[in-house]
Amino acid sequence: MELPTPGYVVFIDEAGDPGIKQSANAPAWTEWFTLGAVVVAAHREPEVREWIEEMRNITRSRQKPDLHYRNLSLANKRRVARKLASKEVRLFALASHKANMRGHRSAALGRMTPDQYYNWCLRFILERVTAWCARRAKIDGVSPAIQTVFSERGGHRYADLVNYLKKLDYQARAGTLILNARRIVPDVLVPELCVVRPHANVAGLQLADIVASAFFQAANSALPTHELSPARLLNDRMAKEGMSRIHANFGLTLLPLPHQGTIPVNEQAIFEFYGYDFSAR
Repeated sequence: MELPTPGYVVFIDEAGDPGIKQSANAPAWTEWFTLGAVVVAAHREPEVREWIEEMRNITRSRQKPDLHYRNLSLANKRRVARKLASKEVRLFALASHKANMRGHRSAALGRMTPDQYYNWCLRFILERVTAWCARRAKIDGVSPAIQTVFSERGGHRYADLVNYLKKLDYQARAGTLILNARRIVPDVLVPELCVVRPHANVAGLQLADIVASAFFQAANSALPTHELSPARLLNDRMAKEGMSRIHANFGLTLLPLPHQGTIPVNEQAIFEFYGYDFSAR
């Protein structure tokens, strides 16, 4: 099989723990899990390392070769968010409130393991990323195919992840998806072009960390570092859906979905900023 030349590179990182087993000793901030995705046109990928260097310079983060968002001061978090929002990228975030997901049973999976839960969340964000790339490729005149770079997580079985993505691709082509409101667009996600890399070695994953961590801290009122402003500063580069031009349930996706439940009132602000309407739930 001859693989397509990717038109885009997608970097994906996470914040929080995908474990959903409830523990009486777990701190309240563990109730959230977020994914961040950064889409870069393939011809711009060589520029990504330069962007990280710019961020390291403005934050004076010179002691290590990589950038870790959580180690930055609030002022520097705002600086890197502004810098990322100034670049030619498209951003996606998914935030899952795990308290609502513990009782959820997938028709295909039953009660989920942490790996299955991570893959489940990944499916939602990839459905939206691939829809955006398929549409944008027609404007850019490039292949819609993406190379997907995942941040390496200790203990996660990435062979199972790739097999899961292959299964979703097959079901999308055959029209047999169990959840079919959206789908991962065939010929955009190419499982054979999915790779796993250490966060410290890939500049694009450090950008995805900014997105995932900014929304983790914005959603999570129990965190001592709870803050909305960095996630808000990413607004100009957060993806919008088609002609509707809204972020909610596309650039920013909240789990639970509306029919599955809601989230605490004191954690709704960042979602309202991006267009969610909790009064209708």
